Amino acid sequence: MALDLKNVVEITNGDFGEIDNQLKQGKTVLAALQKGELLTQALQKGEMNDGFAKIQFKESKENCGTCGCQKPADTLVYLWR
Repeated sequence: MALDLKNVVEITNGDFGEIDNQLKQGKTVLAALQKGELLTQALQKGEMNDGFAKIQFKESKENCGTCGCQKPADTLVYLWR
């Protein structure tokens, strides 16, 4: 599937179980993550390092949610499969 900005679900609480569920349903997920080395690498490749989903940067935004690691998120990204 391709990035579909007309079919976006926002998940900013770090719940990767729910993110996975939405991706399986063909949705694009707007997720809040903490920018670090792994996220930077994934954004450069256009895919998460574990092959979980394709990824695209949306914006940097302080305190935009909680990352899956339970730290404050500072980056919004689109995820899709």
